[in-house]
Amino acid sequence: MTQLAAVKKAAAFINKKTKNFKPEIAIITGSGLAGSVPELQNKIVIPYKNIPGFLRSTVAGHTGNLIFGKYKNKNIMVMQGRFHYYEGHNIKDIALAPRVMAELGVHTLVLSAAVGSLNAKLTPGALCVVSDHINFTATNPLIGNYDAAFGPMFVELGEAYDKKLIKIILDEAEKLKIKSGPGVYFGVTGPNFETPAEIRAFKTLGADVVGMSVIHEVLSARQAGIKVCACAWVTNLASGISKTPLSHAETLSESKKIEGKFNKLLENILVKI
Repeated sequence: MTQLAAVKKAAAFINKKTKNFKPEIAIITGSGLAGSVPELQNKIVIPYKNIPGFLRSTVAGHTGNLIFGKYKNKNIMVMQGRFHYYEGHNIKDIALAPRVMAELGVHTLVLSAAVGSLNAKLTPGALCVVSDHINFTATNPLIGNYDAAFGPMFVELGEAYDKKLIKIILDEAEKLKIKSGPGVYFGVTGPNFETPAEIRAFKTLGADVVGMSVIHEVLSARQAGIKVCACAWVTNLASGISKTPLSHAETLSESKKIEGKFNKLLENILVKI
């Protein structure tokens, strides 16, 4: 089955379950952030495992549900948990979820992620609003599965992250007294954490935060014409900067402390998108 056929089949299944609910804004929650989504009205929950062709999330802290509902007259779609290249998925399959979003009618994607910080101003609990990225994963989900229905083959990334959305998030974060700032996301494959030498190299290249997701979703969404913004929540200082060993347990623990802040931020920004 081609990926276009897989996208059409998954979207048709979802439309049947939601009675053709048309989401405008999609949210993808990162590790430990599933509980940060505002309460939605007329909520419909669809487990990933029930959706034809959809991948399964195998990482702790990623619930594995699609949620649909209304928030203050906005039609919202939520991915509780994402798919990572390091889980062993074929890279082209990472593009499927953003392409299904586009097929359903989504025009704006709000990404979130737990990240390590290389920037002394972005300490644990702070928010990096991603202004640009460096793809160090050595791969791309747009390779080898092109169809004109997905958008242009050669995707322009001069404004991968929407400047208006960045400003909205930074302004609302300031109102909520959330420590925040714009920054460059450095994408790696994982699942291992980085070495201190790698972190020093990444910092030299201009990175502010480092993570194992986001970029492949951004590439797929931008090809489809979806506007993108990304909230990268700092859960730890990067290797060689942190004084303690890194672990996914720490990431989840710190994310739980952030959930409430992110919930308030989402409530504020969703009505302004």
